[in-house]
Amino acid sequence: MPFADAVRILNRLKRRRILRDYVLVGGVAATAYIEPIFTQDMDVVVLVDSDEEYLSVFRRLTEFAEGMEGMHHVLGGVPVQVFPTTTKLLYLDVLQNARLARVGTLRVKVASPEHLILMSLEAFRPRDRERIHLLFSVVDMAEVERLLQRFDDDKGTLAKRLQSLH
Repeated sequence: MPFADAVRILNRLKRRRILRDYVLVGGVAATAYIEPIFTQDMDVVVLVDSDEEYLSVFRRLTEFAEGMEGMHHVLGGVPVQVFPTTTKLLYLDVLQNARLARVGTLRVKVASPEHLILMSLEAFRPRDRERIHLLFSVVDMAEVERLLQRFDDDKGTLAKRLQSLH
């Protein structure tokens, strides 16, 4: 399982305090709740308090990466994109409300299915819409609504996107 190698590296970086904390998001995280949908990369939200701290983490990850593919660090053969908690309040909430899951034999924090729906509504590509439909079977829709009230924009963009899927 190639994703397990990337998680192993991220866990090692956390133990070494290069990463304070992290949570898997996106397609890999969704596999904790639904059947896997093909994905070639892994998305991670990292806990940082400033842009400077994020740049430091980004540089340190580069030291441990096998290479770069665009903005992705290649860890354990897997392209990993890292998003800082400083760019969106939603990202910090995702990290603070993460759940434990397994990738292979490794324990890892993953975003809740409700948070995954909001993040998929933001991206809203065809594969995100498919993921949302699959996640409907495992989410608490009242929690999705609470999250929408907290994190949607003034125009209700995410709520409108969600409504268009029903």
